[in-house]
Amino acid sequence: MDPTSHTPVAAPQPAPSRRWIGFLLLLIVVMTPIVVLIVSNPDNATVAWANWDWDGPMWLVLTATFFAGVIGGKLFGWLWRSWRRRRRRLVNERDAARRLASGQGG
Repeated sequence: MDPTSHTPVAAPQPAPSRRWIGFLLLLIVVMTPIVVLIVSNPDNATVAWANWDWDGPMWLVLTATFFAGVIGGKLFGWLWRSWRRRRRRLVNERDAARRLASGQGG
């Protein structure tokens, strides 16, 4: 509060974050060729998998492939980070055990 008046003084606010601009530009740069690829392929395509054939529009096949790639990438990233954390933890435990065994303590 200001000592001369009885109204509270607001703390200065930091400048608003503009990190979303970079994300938006990256999204536009990545999505533009994908949308052009999908829209420019109106033909039908045959998808054969596990002795199962399906005929459908190419745009649907490309869209499904794109989403499967996004989901697969997220899953692989999660598994990779999980593996790295587990490996780091095991290395730390091994180092701690070595220190205790050598009598240096921890």
